[in-house]
Amino acid sequence: MTQQPIEIEEVTTFLRRYEPFAALEDGQLALAIRALAISYFRRGVQITGAGDDNRYLSVIRSGAVELRLGGTDLNARLSEGESFGYPSLIRNGPAQNEAVALEDTLLYRIDKAAFLALRANSPAFRAYYEIDEAARLRRAVDAMRLAERGSAGMEDSLGTYATLSSIIRRQEVVAGRPDMPIADAAKLMADKDVSTLPICDGTRLVGILTDKDLRRRVLAKDVDVNSPLVEVMTPGPETVSPDMPILSALLLMADRHIHHLPIVDAAERLIAVISSNDILAQLGSNALHIAKEVGSAIDRKSVSRATALLPRALTGLVSAGVDADHIARYISTIGEGAHRRLLELAEAELGPPPVPYALVCFGSLARAEQALGSDQDNGFIFSNAFNRTRHDAYFEQLAQRLCDGLDEAGYRYCPGNIMVTNPAYRRTSEEWKAHFKGWIEAPEPQAILESTIFFDMKALAGEAALVDDLRRTIFTTASENRIFLSFIARAAATTRVPLGFFRNFLLRDDADEGQVLDLKGQAIAPIVDLARTHALANALPATNTLERLRGASQAGSLSDDAARDLAAAFEFVRDVRFRHQNEQITEGHPPSNKLDPATLSRFDREHLRDAFRLIRSQLDKLRSDYAGGLM
Repeated sequence: MTQQPIEIEEVTTFLRRYEPFAALEDGQLALAIRALAISYFRRGVQITGAGDDNRYLSVIRSGAVELRLGGTDLNARLSEGESFGYPSLIRNGPAQNEAVALEDTLLYRIDKAAFLALRANSPAFRAYYEIDEAARLRRAVDAMRLAERGSAGMEDSLGTYATLSSIIRRQEVVAGRPDMPIADAAKLMADKDVSTLPICDGTRLVGILTDKDLRRRVLAKDVDVNSPLVEVMTPGPETVSPDMPILSALLLMADRHIHHLPIVDAAERLIAVISSNDILAQLGSNALHIAKEVGSAIDRKSVSRATALLPRALTGLVSAGVDADHIARYISTIGEGAHRRLLELAEAELGPPPVPYALVCFGSLARAEQALGSDQDNGFIFSNAFNRTRHDAYFEQLAQRLCDGLDEAGYRYCPGNIMVTNPAYRRTSEEWKAHFKGWIEAPEPQAILESTIFFDMKALAGEAALVDDLRRTIFTTASENRIFLSFIARAAATTRVPLGFFRNFLLRDDADEGQVLDLKGQAIAPIVDLARTHALANALPATNTLERLRGASQAGSLSDDAARDLAAAFEFVRDVRFRHQNEQITEGHPPSNKLDPATLSRFDREHLRDAFRLIRSQLDKLRSDYAGGLM
């Protein structure tokens, strides 16, 4: 190590380029510089040893530094503008990391007293140098939401906080009565210029009538217009409360193919009717129109034309500041609708199925966590009346039409051939149970690694009871088999979590360097695996990752803090993915899960690093809890 003289203007200019120094007042920055020394380390030289009494916050002026936890395990590689050494200063204990110069390296080193003074006097400085990665990550998610709302010009969050009450138009609700003649109702709708008429018995909502109902149920069937509304209304309509999040209402409308939602209070009194246009005006998105077009598609080409609008809808949702969970749920809703409509079209061509069955999906679609560019993972579950010799020819044709249609609609053929076109994924309920039983009772590492996707399943069409029964059986069986759980935990813990970024390269835990970061495979999948393992261990009914994390916390399998922190990491990583896909779409490129780490902002890079450390620690704990620590 050699010391160099300080050029105050040069140091000031450099530090002002990086957080948290950019946020310091002039006097605070001057304090940092007065307490600063410049040190030079040759390549390969140890800067700080694990266990040393570290006295400095070190900021890399040039060069690169590798941090090795305990002196052995790669923790991170840092480059210009990044800093290290602060955890031991905050804890007032020995350094946990060995720091080694990877290249000839110049450091700005601020002594401990000045560092602690800056933390005491600057909230931004204190928040930046927080030794709890999870706390930093949660603050990052909060900051991200505020930034998104600000860029979209919104005063309230559409993702989590804003409810239907914020967009209810405060005016008298136009309503009819069950005994009102149809003609009077039609006149009332025309006079008030409304396309939907709620029907109330006193203050209680009992039905709803739309323009479409008048055309299809009255005019088309030549019903006497003096008949009461009760004969043609839709009874017991879907209702929501005013505190439902706006985006939850969007998902409900898209899923049910409806365009009006009656809003009732706690006493079931009608207080408003909200339309899809009200939500679209708030979101600035064509999201609901896609769901409508998919649901009413007359052929495969119509389905693919509708799903081709999804990228544009994604850009609208991202631009509106919508959170990643709602975007994923929306994309999944469209995916489910495409599966159902294509299956209906195929059945219309082939005739009714010869035996009861269910279309089941696996993986991200089942978890309601799809992004753009997903492939298809699906299967058929037949009732035990299925006879392969007599019936499979029909389902083989049905499968081919379905999978071809999905591919045309942008849901690629599964590279692993997990599709209904593969006879292995057309089974009776008992055959599926026996298949899962084999995995659970005689687990093999490679088979388990390839089979985890099947433990995320959802019925999309047909006899949902077949899927529900299968899920109950396999989750109960899995939760009782400790050996199987150990294999599942080991499979999850083999994930190679990135530990840091170094210039343009992604660093893996085995020190290999890759040219891209796979957000799905290296950041999202490990959290999905963690949540799935806890769900299986506790026989939790949930499929969605966030719901599984909450369930694991309630079951005591995960601590409240761990569940909350993993949820924050999951949200942050998925938000980075959707923003990346939005940029790709805007630039005319097909959306993917992979990105060049060099394109990440410093904010994203640093907090992804926090997410990776959090994921790694939870994978280590999972291995210890369920896999006996043996890997």
